[in-house]
Amino acid sequence: MTTDAPTPGTTTASPRKKANRTFALLFTLGGVFYGLGLAAAGFAPSIGIPAWWAALIVLPGIGLMAWANVLMYRSGDEFERAKIAEAILLAFAISTPLILAVGVLQFYVLPELNWIFAFSILMVAWILGTIVSAIRYR
Repeated sequence: MTTDAPTPGTTTASPRKKANRTFALLFTLGGVFYGLGLAAAGFAPSIGIPAWWAALIVLPGIGLMAWANVLMYRSGDEFERAKIAEAILLAFAISTPLILAVGVLQFYVLPELNWIFAFSILMVAWILGTIVSAIRYR
């Protein structure tokens, strides 16, 4: 009697686990390139290299992290895609007006804020969108 079920001694990775591993590998590799680019941009002028040359290392890192997210999105079923799309939509709907308002208010009452402030608004909005989506599809 033969069965296709794995025995306790054999392990087979599910498509979800394979997608998660690929995502983790690509995202980590992208993060390493990103960190190297930022670090190299910091010390490049001291060795006579323009900082923007060293900062070009950041671009493949961003590309790898973006591609990892695209592959993760594509590997999901319709339900997972709907949750991700709703989280991104809510993040956009929350962050865009806030970022525009901060930009306008900097002309009048707010001090000049670092660009990372806008990025943090986007990331917090994405977290809120993910929480709302997770609660909605519970």
